[in-house]
Amino acid sequence: MFEEKRKFKRIASNVRVGFRKQQADKETEDYFQGVAEDCGLSGMFLTTEHLMPKGSIVTLNFQFLDDGGEEVTIQAQAVVRWTQRFRKPKGMGLEFFEFNGLGNRNFEECLQSLLQ
Repeated sequence: MFEEKRKFKRIASNVRVGFRKQQADKETEDYFQGVAEDCGLSGMFLTTEHLMPKGSIVTLNFQFLDDGGEEVTIQAQAVVRWTQRFRKPKGMGLEFFEFNGLGNRNFEECLQSLLQ
């Protein structure tokens, strides 16, 4: 039987997420898309064909509608902790370490909004 070791529970979200690898030169930033899977407060699995090396810092953009129906974008910084190259779906395990654009919301409320 699988023993859950995560600190925070996960939410299966299937939400499209834009992301980019942090570069020293802003003009050469790489932009990609993926699908958020198994997303929780501390991290998520991002299904994508564009894998980054372990230790890479990525910026993720989550878009959702707030209670007033306005589109909100939250930006998260995450580090690639592991990659899944040879099994389907291909993707990366990401650990969040910073959020921007939350305003007076917390990330858990935003995750719930994405699922509605």
